[in-house]
Amino acid sequence: MLIYGAIAAFGFLVLLIMLLVGEIFGADHEVGAHDVSVEHGNADHGGGPSIFRTRIMAAFLTAFGVGGVVARYYTLSHPASSGVGVISGVVLASIVYQFAKFLYSQQASSDVKMTSLVGRFAEVSVAIPEGGVGQIVLTFGGERSEHVARAADGRAVFRGAEVVITSLRGDAVIVAVPGSVPPGGSR
Repeated sequence: MLIYGAIAAFGFLVLLIMLLVGEIFGADHEVGAHDVSVEHGNADHGGGPSIFRTRIMAAFLTAFGVGGVVARYYTLSHPASSGVGVISGVVLASIVYQFAKFLYSQQASSDVKMTSLVGRFAEVSVAIPEGGVGQIVLTFGGERSEHVARAADGRAVFRGAEVVITSLRGDAVIVAVPGSVPPGGSR
């Protein structure tokens, strides 16, 4: 019974520390997580919380320990107590996971996906010299964003000109003055 109690106490202690430290530092850690992002078109690979979040694993450990203590109290064998612990751990971890998933789904994102900019109108904020780069500004999804821009035909585009984003190339958007490029891309 002592081992199950120690596991429950450890899990509860981790949850308690996360409550206190998380309020101060905003800490929650996902085991094996790294902040690396690569944009793959419209694919969204960050679909929500992972089952390996510290809170979810600590909830599992706490419920596992408590389930094991209760099972040992009713004189079940260690394998049976472990089974009860696993079942109660999975149940509580699932509840915590579903709650975290619900909270995650309520978050709004103001990120602009670059591919969604193609076909949008923008204004040149820094003139684009012939064969060079400048800057455009546009409002999309309620957010104002600025992007490095190149002219599709390589000609100069003056500050304040209205342009349409025709494609993406590297870290720059390719723009054209409306009516100067036939639909479907550059000449």
